[in-house]
Amino acid sequence: MANFRSAWERHYPDCPPIGFMMPVGETEHWVRFHSLPGSRRTAENNSERRMLLGRQNRLADDVLGDGNACWLVQSCWEHPDGEQDISNPSDPFWACREYDLSFAFHFFDSDDDEAEEGVGWNVHAGLTQWRSGGFDTLLLAIADWQIAPTLWMSTSTGAVFAPYDGGVDLFLPDLTIVERLRRTHSDWLSPHPLGL
Repeated sequence: MANFRSAWERHYPDCPPIGFMMPVGETEHWVRFHSLPGSRRTAENNSERRMLLGRQNRLADDVLGDGNACWLVQSCWEHPDGEQDISNPSDPFWACREYDLSFAFHFFDSDDDEAEEGVGWNVHAGLTQWRSGGFDTLLLAIADWQIAPTLWMSTSTGAVFAPYDGGVDLFLPDLTIVERLRRTHSDWLSPHPLGL
């Protein structure tokens, strides 16, 4: 999957394709939106799940474009034998099979605070089309922290839609897009002075 690796490195040469490892809060082209009011992290009922999905699909439509080509990317950690991650231990990497993602590249995170020796990561990617509502099962699994880090990247602009448990980090090619989204969805922003 050399095509994904070269596309990623063209836009983000200094960071791996994992939302929390990207320069969150450190670049003017980043913005974070919360999935639920009051910065709540977990949807507790169907009404809140619908709200979470509504917000996330709307943001992805704004960033990726409904029906446009994008990369779907999942980064899978490697742990020593017998060690389990807090994500769903039965199968946190099911999206790789479900969406036919192929191995793209490997990287090693020597700064991982959780593991003395660091953690290796295998990045898998595949071309897809963003469809509003088409990835709801995957978005809910991400929101419930039941799956490995997953994001989408526009093939045309390099914009990244990186949902997590609590919200969405967006990395955008143009500051004017950041400002437009901040205005359009101002009630979804964090009150934190850094936008976190």
